[in-house]
Amino acid sequence: MKFATFIAVLAGISCCHGYSLGPPLEACGDMFPTGHGFQASTDASPFSFNLTKNTYSPGERIEVYLNTSQEMYGDYFMEGVLIQMRPVTCEVKSIGTFSVPDQDEFLKPFSCFGRDGSALRHYSHLHIYNRTFSWTAPSQSSGHLYIRATIARNQEKFWTNVYSEYILDESISASANLTHDCPTAGAVGVAVSNILAGFTVVLTLILL
Repeated sequence: MKFATFIAVLAGISCCHGYSLGPPLEACGDMFPTGHGFQASTDASPFSFNLTKNTYSPGERIEVYLNTSQEMYGDYFMEGVLIQMRPVTCEVKSIGTFSVPDQDEFLKPFSCFGRDGSALRHYSHLHIYNRTFSWTAPSQSSGHLYIRATIARNQEKFWTNVYSEYILDESISASANLTHDCPTAGAVGVAVSNILAGFTVVLTLILL
């Protein structure tokens, strides 16, 4: 009986609560917070990125500002984020390195795809309306890029399609194929999560 109760408690923790100290490594690929147990919002995102430049050369550092729109300020804070620099080719990887000011109590560099600082994530649940951070380009040309982010207001309300403008590689000409429309496995992830949660409940009942 105690063992069955313990499994039920674990199931509740895993399927019904987000990650208080930021997303896990498994989220690096599709950037979908499956631990939330909800689908991403289809509303227009109230968050946006502004950059000091929208072109880059190898090794260049660019300042980035993440803001809540003035119309939504006060209603739509950021409680959780995962930020990467993605190539327009839709390859599942993050380019360059992120850094944050030493005093930042919300954002922290994150090691996605086995590389230090390749992403940013939240590591507290402060209610944030804007943030400033830096991105440094790699030492070689990496093609045209854009910032992609998943931003959560809370466990139920989050956006997986928060993009910056394109950041063009100065060493190559702009291409007509620039796109943010890369496939995501988010819906599949939620379905799998729900199936596993159901399996855990059935197992619990059997052990009772």
